Amino acid sequence: PVRLVVLMMPADAPYESVNLIRTAAGLAYLVSLIALATFVVLVRVMGWPARHGAFNVWVNLPLFDPTAGGDVLYRLQRDARINIALGFLLPFIIPAVVKATADLLDPISLSNPQTMIWTISAWAFLPASMIMRGIAMGRVAEMIHDKRRRAYAEAHMQAA
Repeated sequence: PVRLVVLMMPADAPYESVNLIRTAAGLAYLVSLIALATFVVLVRVMGWPARHGAFNVWVNLPLFDPTAGGDVLYRLQRDARINIALGFLLPFIIPAVVKATADLLDPISLSNPQTMIWTISAWAFLPASMIMRGIAMGRVAEMIHDKRRRAYAEAHMQAA
């Protein structure tokens, strides 16, 4: 993905600018991967989010509407998969879109430090946050599935 960010640069860009963009992209991508790995450890090993008791879906997902068609579990699992897939694809899609739109619109100039920082940050951390969101939604779906399975097992035991 870092090579694609470098290919976003104009062909006549100075070597120093290309090298700076390559270094910034590599560092930002490394930090985003470390953050993602830390999040996975917190979710899987440390038992987030229900490590300290009950997890209230409605408080922690205020924009999630459980009545908006279909099974909640199916929707959470589907949204988790979509977010993870988008997170993996975005580092490749963003440079391609920027390069394609550079012909149509006034291209962004990564020579300005603020523009470079914001562009590289969005390129590295937006996909990581999408993957984290997908992992979290998958974990919530897993917790709901476990709760349902326990409730069905208890109901079956009481009926027998």
